[in-house]
Amino acid sequence: MNKKILSKEALLFNLNYFFSYAPQVCAVVKADAYGHGLKEVVEILQDRPSFYGVSNVEEAEKVVKACPNARVIILDRVVDFSLAKKFYLTAVSLSDVKKAIKSNLTHKCFIKLSSNMNRFGINCKDENMMTSLKEIVKNHDFAGISGHFSSPNNNKIAKKEYLDFLQARQFLDKNLRVCFGGSGAKTFPCDILRVGIGLYGYGDKHLKKVMRLSSQILQLRSLEKGERSGYDGCFKAKKRTTLAIVGAGYGDGFDRNSSKKLHVKINDKRFDIVGIMCMDCCFVDVTGGNVKVGSEVEMFDDAIEMAKLTKKSPYEVLTGFSLFRGKTIKS
Repeated sequence: MNKKILSKEALLFNLNYFFSYAPQVCAVVKADAYGHGLKEVVEILQDRPSFYGVSNVEEAEKVVKACPNARVIILDRVVDFSLAKKFYLTAVSLSDVKKAIKSNLTHKCFIKLSSNMNRFGINCKDENMMTSLKEIVKNHDFAGISGHFSSPNNNKIAKKEYLDFLQARQFLDKNLRVCFGGSGAKTFPCDILRVGIGLYGYGDKHLKKVMRLSSQILQLRSLEKGERSGYDGCFKAKKRTTLAIVGAGYGDGFDRNSSKKLHVKINDKRFDIVGIMCMDCCFVDVTGGNVKVGSEVEMFDDAIEMAKLTKKSPYEVLTGFSLFRGKTIKS
C-alpha cells in the first residue's frame, strides 16, 4: 500500500517557529496544502493558526469542514463579496474595494497592494491610484493590507518592497494591519505572517520536513545480462540483475522524464530507479539487496534534493504529490 506520512510533531514545530516572528500567523494550505493534503494538515493544526490562507471558495469550505472554528482568508480575487459573511476576502483592485464597501463587510476584507510582484493587487507606487484608494477607504475599517514579496531572497529588493508597503499604509492614514507573505517574509516585522512552503519544512534550516512518501515491492524479477524491461525495453541489464517492481509511478506525482535519476530507500539502503517510470509503478535495481515482496520502499523525503534531480522547484515537486495514491497517515 502507498502511504503519505505526515509528521504532526514537525508541522506543529514549524508553526510555533513562525509564531516567534509575528503575533499572528496565517497557515497557507492552498494547492492541497502544497501537496501534503489540506484536510489532514488542518486536522493536525486545528485552530492553532490565527488564519488559514487558501486560493478559492472550494478550499475555504474544506478548511472549515475540517476545523469549524477556523478563520480563513481567500487570498485570490473573488467576485461575490457577500462571502465575507463566512470568510475573510482579498480586494485586489479599486473596484473590489468598492464592492467590499457596498457589502458592508469591510472588516472582513484585506486590501491587496502590489510593489514589484505585479500579480494581484493595487500598485502602491501609483500615486493616482493610491490617492483614489485613500479617498475610497477613509470612512471604512478594513481587515488590513496584504502584500507578497517578489524577491524574498534578495534582501535589497525585499527591503525596498517592505518600505513601499509601510509608506502606503502611512499614506492611507489608517492603522491597518499588515499581512505579509512569501518565503523569507519572517525577517520583516508585520502583524500577520503568511507562511506557505515554510510551514512544510522548507526555506529555513531550522525547520523540520513534514512529509515522506512510501510504497512497497509488488514483485521481484531476475534478468540475465542483455535482457530488457519496461516499455520499448527501456532498461537493459548489464549483468545478472534483480529488479523490484514498486507500486508508485508518474501517476503519483513523480517526474517521468527524470525517473532514471531518482533513487529510493529500502531498509535504509539506497537503490536506484532504472528505466522509465510507468504510470503506477517503477523499476528499482535491488541487486544484492536483502529485500522481499511487500518490503516498504521510501520514495520521497526531501523536495530540495528531488528538485535538483528533476530540474524543478521544490514547489512543483511538493504540489505534484497531490496526485499520490494511497493512505495519508498522521504520525
